[in-house]
Amino acid sequence: MKLLRLIIYLARWPERKENLMNDRERNVLVAGAAGGIGRAAVEMLLEKNFRVIAVDRNRLLLETLNHPSRTRLETVTLDITDREGVREIAGEFKSRGRMLRALMIPAGVHSTHPVPFLSDDLVDSVLDVNLASHIKLVRDFLPVIEDGGSILGVSSIAAGVGVPMSSLYSASKWGLEGFYESLFNELKHRDIRVSVIHPGNVNTGFNETGNTYSPRGDSEVDTRYARVVARIDSRYGIPPQRVARVMVRAMESRRPRFCYLVGGNARKAYWAKRLLGRDTALRLMGKFFGF
Repeated sequence: MKLLRLIIYLARWPERKENLMNDRERNVLVAGAAGGIGRAAVEMLLEKNFRVIAVDRNRLLLETLNHPSRTRLETVTLDITDREGVREIAGEFKSRGRMLRALMIPAGVHSTHPVPFLSDDLVDSVLDVNLASHIKLVRDFLPVIEDGGSILGVSSIAAGVGVPMSSLYSASKWGLEGFYESLFNELKHRDIRVSVIHPGNVNTGFNETGNTYSPRGDSEVDTRYARVVARIDSRYGIPPQRVARVMVRAMESRRPRFCYLVGGNARKAYWAKRLLGRDTALRLMGKFFGF
């Protein structure tokens, strides 16, 4: 019997070896992992037995992900705008021969601010986090993403139709989608699948951050700004788990779509622009916010 078991074990060794290798290489890095969509994605990936590298600048919130039973979770406190820090981690992966099955980037900042009162610092900081540093993060980790792996970025309804009072946020997400569109074909020789997740309002509290404008005495601007902030209240949004589920499904798909619309208002904005044209879609967006 022992000899028979040994023969069966040896016969199945190639399959076992392949499974071990696949298990070892099931690394997924999630940037912006401590809260909202990123946190929900981490939870789902762990349930599916992926090894997750959770990256976020919020150390305290990131630590709440940790649990002694979560041996497949690594946490890294890092702001994606920290160029030296990002390069160091990417270099460590490369030097150790570690590869990523997928790179997920829900990290981002929100901004609602009237254009006449945008400061240079605000313009620079929002575009840095949401666009420039996002692009650099992808570039730096490309050498350690497996051939046949995935890159997934989180865009926004604001990339479909410009949201009034959210010019910076819309611009950063439009730019991000343009980058991903180029990347989609550029990486085909490595069979790396590139997708953007395009959600509408999500119930994470994200929309309540970045509302940095204070009334300046211009009644038209002040009133309209308050109206926009009220209409984008996160409480009206979809659960972050719904967006995360789409991200994980796209990552696991052999032939994922480039763009995934998640949520009713994201689909409405997309189809309004596609079917009715840009001018009509913009007018409808203005009407929605009472402009």
